[in-house]
Amino acid sequence: MLLRAYHPRIVAESAIAARPPAAERWRRIHLGCGRDIRPGWLNADRVPLRGVDVVLDLEAPLPFRDGAFTEVFSSHVLEHVDRFLPLMAELHRVTAAGGRQRHVVPHLSFFGSYTDPTHKRFFGYHSFDYLSDAGDYNFYTPVRFRIVERQIRFYWINNARRRVEGRLLTWLINRVPRFY
Repeated sequence: MLLRAYHPRIVAESAIAARPPAAERWRRIHLGCGRDIRPGWLNADRVPLRGVDVVLDLEAPLPFRDGAFTEVFSSHVLEHVDRFLPLMAELHRVTAAGGRQRHVVPHLSFFGSYTDPTHKRFFGYHSFDYLSDAGDYNFYTPVRFRIVERQIRFYWINNARRRVEGRLLTWLINRVPRFY
């Protein structure tokens, strides 16, 4: 079958009281940037590639002040982390009040989720509910995010040369995600 279930996209806002603004050069951080270097962002990765501004170990406390960033972005990073809940607590701490976090993770139905030996966990449509006030099982951590958007995207082709999105399937699955 050519269809690939792909990327629930989660955007979460920090839901805690206001913090003092951080006086840092960057207000946005791109975690696990790899070779995707973004101008105006603090590009962070565990490997010191060209363009990486800071080498980080996401299994350890982050070396940033509370409220240091207004925006946090990661793409295909969280599934590689052993200590997911402590990392989310750290990301919550370094995100300014009203800040946004956007995390792209592979959906558990995507074959790469379970064939990649470096993946430590799977993500489903409701995985981030555990960090939300609306979640039924949100008692594992006091950290709370407000989920602003989530989406499962389907692609017929998704590689370095081209991307063809399955728009009808994307629309259908996101209309009634419980049936997927």
